[in-house]
Amino acid sequence: MPARNLSAYPARPPLGSLILVMSAALFSGCASSPDPVPSSAESPPGGGRDESAAPPVATLIDARPAASVNGRWVTWGQLRPAMTEAAGAIALEEHILDQAVAAAVESAGLTITPDDVAAERLLLLESLHEDPDTAVRLLGELRDREGLGPNRFDALLMRNASLRALVRNQVEVTEEAIRRLHQIRYGPQRQARLVVVPDLAAALDVAARALSGERFGDIAVEVSIDSSAARGGLLEPISRLEPTYPEALRKAMWGLEAGEVSSPILLDDRYAVLLLVRKIDGDGVPVEEVREKLAKLVRLDQERLLMNQLRRSLVANVSVTVFDEALFDSWKRRRRSER
Repeated sequence: MPARNLSAYPARPPLGSLILVMSAALFSGCASSPDPVPSSAESPPGGGRDESAAPPVATLIDARPAASVNGRWVTWGQLRPAMTEAAGAIALEEHILDQAVAAAVESAGLTITPDDVAAERLLLLESLHEDPDTAVRLLGELRDREGLGPNRFDALLMRNASLRALVRNQVEVTEEAIRRLHQIRYGPQRQARLVVVPDLAAALDVAARALSGERFGDIAVEVSIDSSAARGGLLEPISRLEPTYPEALRKAMWGLEAGEVSSPILLDDRYAVLLLVRKIDGDGVPVEEVREKLAKLVRLDQERLLMNQLRRSLVANVSVTVFDEALFDSWKRRRRSER
């Protein structure tokens, strides 16, 4: 059973909105089979597939050398099928989204300037770390990890700048939202260890082992299917109002005393058990002292939510027909992996 990362979300929402790829749910069921496969760029789609037909004619690009290995050329034609299988679906998803976003920007009569794009990069850096040098280093690591070369990274920044411009006038920064975020950031917090297991029987066993004196962190490493297992189930301190954790989990956490183990907690289709590590008092920072900062964070968080909603709606009715067999294979595997 795959892990569900209850602890994968930061306790404080990031400033930037990274939209790297699209969820499979956006395209589920809307891709057609690669049949018929055009035999050339000029051949129109239609009719049945002829299994005896010759493979597509190599293009001039296919014949170009992409690399040299021990003095022997490797052509793009040799690499293209494997490259398409490996990353073709992601590239197609991002192309579809970029085209839809660009059309929405044009329809709204908006213009995305270089300053808008530069602002997105700054927001991203600010979300990674408050120290500029550290933020730049972390951004480099992020780009390496996500395969964000110059083309994809520039497209990401343009995409986010465009989505932000499209939703900007829908954002409303209210006093209630500011005070709620103040409570999350500066109010009392709790820190706990977490074990997530597939069923009630396993959760009861975890609770019994912990109550018998076995180290909770050792149990988490052994049986938890949450991403926090590698840390012995240790979570970052969270607020009672922190929305990135399930309400049932937060409610149980606030009902415990330090060192106390919870009863099994139902979370969708699996169960959790908590050990409260410590209670943390609030910082005592007045709202007025950080109002401007909180208002900015509220705006950015609302923009992020609205941008994701818009992103989904823009591609909700997209119909995709894939002709290339390697790309179709990539597309099918990506759909299956993200269900």
